[in-house]
Formats: sequence, structure tokens, C-alpha cells
Amino acid sequence: MVALEGTHALQWNKLCHIYTRFCQQVAGSLACGMLAALGAVLISAVSARNLFRLYPSILPPPPPPPTTCSG
Repeated sequence: MVALEGTHALQWNKLCHIYTRFCQQVAGSLACGMLAALGAVLISAVSARNLFRLYPSILPPPPPPPTTCSG
């Protein structure tokens, strides 16, 4: 944001007007980083799903239904 807007309190100028290619490369690297992070999350989710499918649930079996005596 400092490169796009500058900081008037510190008297920093906008860098994107001076270094146009720098801003394009930063935007591209941010986009690639976000895409890589989303891919890592997707791969982790698929891997966890496959791992947990291998093992049965360790929940206790449900109790038997109550018996009623009619008589």
C-alpha cells in the first residue's frame, strides 16, 4: 500500500509511478503466493480425508433399545 499510495506524513512518494515494473512484479508474486497457499490447503484436505477414511470410528456402539414387557 505504501508503494501505491505513498505516505505523506513520512514524505514518501508513490513508488508505482517511478518503478512500474516493481509494482507489477509484487502484484504477480502476491497472486502466485495466494494460489500456492490455496493449493496447499486443498492438498492437505484431500490427504487428511484419505487418511481418516482408513481408520474406523472409535465411537462406542449405540445402546440396545429398551424392552417393554406387556402382560
